[in-house]
Amino acid sequence: MANAVDAVMGKLEADKRRNGGSWPRPPVGSRRFAILRVAKISGKGKMAAAAQHNLRERDTPNARPEDRGRNIHLAGARTADELMRLWEDRAPEKIRKNAVHALEYVVTASPEKMAEMGQTRSEDYLRDALTWLQNKHGAKNILSAVIHNDEITPHLQVMVIPLDERGKLNARALVGGKPQLSAMQTDFAERVGVKYELDRGIERSGRRHETIRSYYGRATENETLTLRLPERARGGFLGRGGETDAEYRDRLSEVASEAVRAVAGRLAEDRNAIAQELTEAKLRAANSEAKAHRLGRDLDVLEVACNIARYDGSDREKVLDRFQAQYLKLAAELPEGVRDIVDDILNENDRPSFEDIQTEREAAERHARERVQERDRAAEQEREAREKAERQQDERKRDGGWER
Repeated sequence: MANAVDAVMGKLEADKRRNGGSWPRPPVGSRRFAILRVAKISGKGKMAAAAQHNLRERDTPNARPEDRGRNIHLAGARTADELMRLWEDRAPEKIRKNAVHALEYVVTASPEKMAEMGQTRSEDYLRDALTWLQNKHGAKNILSAVIHNDEITPHLQVMVIPLDERGKLNARALVGGKPQLSAMQTDFAERVGVKYELDRGIERSGRRHETIRSYYGRATENETLTLRLPERARGGFLGRGGETDAEYRDRLSEVASEAVRAVAGRLAEDRNAIAQELTEAKLRAANSEAKAHRLGRDLDVLEVACNIARYDGSDREKVLDRFQAQYLKLAAELPEGVRDIVDDILNENDRPSFEDIQTEREAAERHARERVQERDRAAEQEREAREKAERQQDERKRDGGWER
């Protein structure tokens, strides 16, 4: 049995101190970092999916169903549908096509430190983290906040609608790029982490590569664990109440199994984190490729427009007409700055620009709506006049009958 355990989890170093047969606690390491992560969510579909995960309305493979009742709802929606309604109530009327709809924060600490703090103190830490987020974003902009105790390491997940001071969706102004994210990590560690003896993570530590390397190192090498093995119960007078050899072996086996589960749990947590990081890396790569494609398209449009502006061939009018037709098909997808330049070139050559056509279309639609409203009003007035005439006729009939 011992050989089988060693093969799975490495060498067991017995702690010879008497402990009355208490169960072993997970080993406490040296890491004690405050962990704050934020992700941007674009699109209502992705936002609803994230809400269903956070509020446990869909299957969560890395969560323990039997511990779901230990999760703690702190603020905001309790269901994904309620969260979407909260978002609709707070969202502005006009939303950019590429807008970030929500921010999702995950707050925790190094697993060893969370275990050391215990349930009460770790929950106090996560509640203080929520207060910090409420101060940063405004309590009204917190869509949901839940402490998850059904996973290996307790953590807080918060979804926020990223509204700026003008009430616009503006994630860039709130979390920005790397310098702003780094400053946010520092502020969180100083205002929240220090109280719980948590350090800020190491800046520019190259953590992404280190995490992958450390995981595969643990996956291919045995870990050395220090366990407090329970002492065998010797019993009282003449050995009464003592454990038999079989009972003691069973208890040692249960202790070893608990340690194996602890190791497997930490490896599963690392594996999940790596899978998430790889997914995010793929998304970033895809977004970068799409962004590069859009930039190339924008440059092509500007180059063609500038060349046409200088073109003085005999077929200049036909070239302008063909360019205008192609430009108007994709103008809605171009950045406003590119459209402004091309529209100016078209106006200088006596051609209606995208903005001109949009203005005319909106005016035509508004005029059509006004005609419909006017027709409806006329029909309503005609109906009211007809009903009035019918009432007057009925009244005259009644009056005539009374006189007779």
